[in-house]
Amino acid sequence: MTVISTEVRYAVAERARQRCEYCHLAQESQVATFPADHIIPSVKKGATELSNLALACPRCNAQKWTYTDALDPTTGQRVPLFNPRAQEWAEHFRWSAADSAILEPLSASGRATLALLDMNSPQHVLIRRWLQAIGKHPAQ
Repeated sequence: MTVISTEVRYAVAERARQRCEYCHLAQESQVATFPADHIIPSVKKGATELSNLALACPRCNAQKWTYTDALDPTTGQRVPLFNPRAQEWAEHFRWSAADSAILEPLSASGRATLALLDMNSPQHVLIRRWLQAIGKHPAQ
């Protein structure tokens, strides 16, 4: 396990506006402190520096684990996962117009990331519905 300093973790959280950079869950809505995720895992020689760190909710962090790519469920091809440092979230994901508690992928990387991280799990959707009820979802 790589130790991330308090200062670096704070910078990661501030840059992410205190929300998971994958599923966009707000840290303020959770009891657990969100970890700083190594986009390229340290076991794959990823550096512990701001350019390789993303704020991730505990569920997305656990699902991502040491993966950097995954299968696109539409094509069956292995593609890189969404990288919050190199890509724009809105080019890979959007909130469904029919139900804004549901994430929709917009790219192969979006599809692979959404599937691997299980970002529309019943738990994710339920939390988003609760947040909708109090006007906190989707985040602005």
